[in-house]
Amino acid sequence: MVKCTICGVKEASYARLYSGEKLCTKCFIESIEYKVRTTIAKHKMFEFNDRIAVAVSGGKDSVSLLHILATRAEGLPRAS
Repeated sequence: MVKCTICGVKEASYARLYSGEKLCTKCFIESIEYKVRTTIAKHKMFEFNDRIAVAVSGGKDSVSLLHILATRAEGLPRAS
């Protein structure tokens, strides 16, 4: 059993080839959410009280982005 390189406890279920990381499901999800939040902050994509429209194709990328924006990204507007 290969352990997660971040938490070192759970079994890895995802291998990130470009970095060599092996992540459990929880650490993988947290890393994606962190990348989204830091990218938004780095590029100053939103300001306070901005309204955000997200076009969703139904694919995993757009649905994941919508989920993160609606539920996880601190300081960003919530879905109504």
